[in-house]
Amino acid sequence: MLKKLLTKIEVNCSANNTILHASNRKTKNIVVSPGLIGFKGAKRSTTYAAQQIAEHLGNKLIENKTTNVILIFKGFNKSKKSVVKGLAKKKIKIIKIIDKIISAHNGCRLPKQRRL
Repeated sequence: MLKKLLTKIEVNCSANNTILHASNRKTKNIVVSPGLIGFKGAKRSTTYAAQQIAEHLGNKLIENKTTNVILIFKGFNKSKKSVVKGLAKKKIKIIKIIDKIISAHNGCRLPKQRRL
């Protein structure tokens, strides 16, 4: 029984841009950003731009005969749903979604101060 190769897609969401990076062991890495398709300035940060680059990446994955992916999200942005929607539109099967947001949670509560 052959194992299907899974492709990892790292979605780096920032306030001004959304960058998708697909990597696999056999094929070369694919990096897509809204500037590649023609979005300039403030239009890069929209959800529409995120969906368009996800569809563009979906086309490239279909060319490489990859259909199963693992999504890894980094950063805060409103375009996370749009990326999933764009990949689903191109019939890319998402196996797992991982959220690697690095945020401070202030740790444990300190012990009460001793009074003398």
